[in-house]
Amino acid sequence: MTPGATHKGDKVYRYYVNTASMKIGKEACSVTRVPAGEIEAAVIAQVRKVLQAPEVMSQAIREVVALDPAADAQQVITMLQSIEPVWDELFPAEQARIIQLLVEQVTVSQTGLRIDMKTAGMKELIQSVMPARKVA
Repeated sequence: MTPGATHKGDKVYRYYVNTASMKIGKEACSVTRVPAGEIEAAVIAQVRKVLQAPEVMSQAIREVVALDPAADAQQVITMLQSIEPVWDELFPAEQARIIQLLVEQVTVSQTGLRIDMKTAGMKELIQSVMPARKVA
């Protein structure tokens, strides 16, 4: 899908268009256009949920300890838990960066939405928010 928008007066309507429907025609696709806000809200909700999942926290701890054996597991947990309460305060660019790090693909169908997560993205997210350790 590719993003699109239309204007009516001062109002902007954002949506995602199925690229196959643009090439082949609307008749060839079951889903041709979906409102951007609905898709984006579902993706954000899933990312927020994933960041709080115990299995994700365990994976994050393993990755941080692999990078830095002296790392504090509690610090990793605190960092992941701190994202949820401040999510709405983050700049849109920072929210987008986190989404791009963690989301591989979003598939829209008539039956629903499937969000595939990137496992490698967690490592980069953690590295970007964990304080750098000073080497003596």
